Amino acid sequence: MSSQTNKAPPTRKVVLVATSRTAIGKMGGALHRHSPAQLGAHVLKAAIRKAGLENLSQIDEIVFGHAVQSYYEPNTARIALQIAGLPESINCFTVHQQCASGMNSAFQVWSNISSGRTDLGIAVGVESMSSPPLIINGAKRYSGLNKWLTQQSPKALRKLFKVFGPLPFFGLADSGLGPSYLARDPAKLNMMKTAQIVGNLVDISREEADRFAARSHANALEAIASGRLDYEITPMVIPGLGVFKTDEHPRVTDLKSLGKLATLAGTGLITAGNASGMGDGACALVMCSEELALALGLEPLAEIADFCFTGRDAVSMGLGPVEAVRQLLAANGLTADQIDYWELNEAFSHQVLAVIKCLGIDLNKVNKNGGGISLSHPLGMTGARIIGAAAWELALHGGNLAVASLCVGGGMAGAVLIKPYQK
Repeated sequence: MSSQTNKAPPTRKVVLVATSRTAIGKMGGALHRHSPAQLGAHVLKAAIRKAGLENLSQIDEIVFGHAVQSYYEPNTARIALQIAGLPESINCFTVHQQCASGMNSAFQVWSNISSGRTDLGIAVGVESMSSPPLIINGAKRYSGLNKWLTQQSPKALRKLFKVFGPLPFFGLADSGLGPSYLARDPAKLNMMKTAQIVGNLVDISREEADRFAARSHANALEAIASGRLDYEITPMVIPGLGVFKTDEHPRVTDLKSLGKLATLAGTGLITAGNASGMGDGACALVMCSEELALALGLEPLAEIADFCFTGRDAVSMGLGPVEAVRQLLAANGLTADQIDYWELNEAFSHQVLAVIKCLGIDLNKVNKNGGGISLSHPLGMTGARIIGAAAWELALHGGNLAVASLCVGGGMAGAVLIKPYQK
């Protein structure tokens, strides 16, 4: 296994001064007409307002984590800045690390602040799983009917294609979420198979997984009803729909109902009920140095203390957080029982239960307000969302330490250590 951690302790304390996220829309739901940059612009403006930033020129950089990127919005961060009307002088870039994209955007901002390169930055995790375009493999232009039309057909026809382009493509289109030829490959795309492998390795039953899924939905519905998620969500006004302020995916369910669902992809364990949903949303995290926060009179929500990213065998990628968390804790002289709260992305019930079991975590300390199974898992958004959620949990309910962690397709994982802010 390999790891990426800060090799030297950060020279400056990095504080989180504001968060903002959208309510999460179902795939094809309330947010399906909003592009990733539009979602990102919404949370950017909201987070800046919540932080109390008045001089926007003090923002050094904006980093977006976006997994399913498209040339329709090249460099999502920059397009979002322009939509939001922020100063053009701000440096913007977009990172991609599959499910860890939002967490990696936070890491980029944190790294630059802690090292003294910058003073203030905003990390955004974003995904619109409703909007990826259908794609035809570019190699198909050089074979079959496409090749004949563009290279061997009568001259007038070839000239027509050259003048009026683009080149024609004939063939079945793939979803922008992933090509069909990789759909059965657990090392690259078939995450359901990786969840089955992990479930078998750690001996997690279908009933245990369904019970955890029911818990996730119950926790999310309780958090919605109590107003707990209002601290995280900034409502959006959607023409024709009204104010969108409540996560769409959580539903009333129980162990009996979940047990009736058919398993998927021949796994024998994984169902639509115990797997994370697909959705649309964005989350912004405003971070700065402690010195700048004090100078500007900003009130820190939490301290972002450390990060760790690791890699492992792709077909058991769901166990990635085990190693990432262990390395994160070891680097900070901590043990798992010293962590008061955990945000563990629920890619699949079997996956998150395996992580809980391997690390010896008390389930009562995990995902008190739901997770990927109930809230859904917009790929690029989740890494940022769980950092914000953990910070808010410490701020509202106390505790000395929190960890946010997630597994990543392709055999990776990330983990973040969060502390309450203390001068």
